[in-house]
Amino acid sequence: MKIRHILYIPFLFILAVYAFTFQGCRDDDILISPEVKLSFSTDTIMFDTVFTTLGSATRSMKVYNDYNKRIHISKIEISGDEDLQFRINVDGEPGREIHDVYIEPKDSIFIFAEVTLDPVKYNLPMIITANLNFHINENVQSVKLVAWGQDAVFIRPEDHLIINGDTVKCYLIDENTTWTGELPYVVYGLVIVAPGSTLTVEQGSRIHMFSNASMIFWEESTFKVMGTMEQPVTIEGARLEQHYSERPGQWGRIWMMKTSRDHEINNAVIKNGTVGLHVDYVGSYTEPTLKLKNTFIRNMSIAGLLAQSSHVVGENVVISNCGEFAAVLSLGGKYDFRHSTFANYYNISIRQTPTLLLNNYYRDEDGNYHVSDLEKAFFGNSIIYGNLEEEIWYDFYEGGGQANYTFHHTILKTLKDVSGSNYVNVLKNQDPLFNDVSENDYRILEGSPAIGEGDPHISQDIPYDILGHDRFERSDIGAYQYYEFEEENDE
Repeated sequence: MKIRHILYIPFLFILAVYAFTFQGCRDDDILISPEVKLSFSTDTIMFDTVFTTLGSATRSMKVYNDYNKRIHISKIEISGDEDLQFRINVDGEPGREIHDVYIEPKDSIFIFAEVTLDPVKYNLPMIITANLNFHINENVQSVKLVAWGQDAVFIRPEDHLIINGDTVKCYLIDENTTWTGELPYVVYGLVIVAPGSTLTVEQGSRIHMFSNASMIFWEESTFKVMGTMEQPVTIEGARLEQHYSERPGQWGRIWMMKTSRDHEINNAVIKNGTVGLHVDYVGSYTEPTLKLKNTFIRNMSIAGLLAQSSHVVGENVVISNCGEFAAVLSLGGKYDFRHSTFANYYNISIRQTPTLLLNNYYRDEDGNYHVSDLEKAFFGNSIIYGNLEEEIWYDFYEGGGQANYTFHHTILKTLKDVSGSNYVNVLKNQDPLFNDVSENDYRILEGSPAIGEGDPHISQDIPYDILGHDRFERSDIGAYQYYEFEEENDE
């Protein structure tokens, strides 16, 4: 008995020491640094299921521990989903909030996400977003949960291109492609149209751009937007709640790169991005790089139109409410705008830049000047106005280069002397009497100085305004012909 007792005590002691040591090693084996980061198989879990009845869908992702020690995730939760449509399952444990998840060294876990949506409850189309948050050592990492509330065509990065040595993930269009008006298009990420390819967008098409979305047209590629007055093409952000309906900066830009060509945009509404249209260099001014007709560009956080050494022709164009410029015509080029309205009453932040900038040079990083002639900048029967005292900025190289511009039967907001040959029948600082600038409504009211002051010779070639009202008997300045619309306002 005595011997057994003596042997029993050391045995218990050894077990206790072993347990303590083992547990201590396990604790020491957990990463506690606030710099610890998980890796994810995706940064967005996207649901593009057709929700025609009460519908649900499940998507999965993997969460990786790339370290040589364990990671303790104190909490995985869904946030921002007020109506509780999203649910998750973490290694077999379901819920909207999961606690104390461990990932072993160089290992991973699966997370399954599900969404259920009753489309009858909502005005479609709509989009639902939430965050899947991972709490690790007092830090938070997030993955987006995104569900579209109706049937849509999702355009997401599926290809990889090597550009200047860098791998670019994108959706590549490398053949002539047509987008129709049957379903909305949801663009997530970068769309690149390859050289020699044409993307045609048919009347009535709706394109919704996510915050990281842009469209790039490479050399010798073409963009054809073929909207009609009855069925315009709309390009806007992906958030369709009322709060976002006229909010700038929700997506990137449409970039027509160097030597892309023969672009046409007819009867379109392009709104709520960073730069609406970015038109890059051309090799020749024989044919326009871009033709704009009956098009609205508004609510851009930087500029509605950014053109560089390019050739742009526009008629019945309204560019309005941009954070910096409505139009930047830089590095020379050739431009012709008729019956257009450039109006800037941006009120989200203080704007210190004018509505229109004309420029014919740039200065490189070594301080060298490069001049590119402004062969032509013609504004006929147009309005350039805003809430600053000066809405036109000339930035021309003093050492040479052409700077040819003409304002012809145009209303200008400016402090400049408009008596020279560059100004023909200009109405200086005469308020056009826009209907409601806070609502981006630039129709002119009764008594506007624009009424009847346009050049009829210009109107002969553009006989209808942006809304389809004729200019047969009278030529008004701007994209809108005056007409009585009091009953429309009452509605």
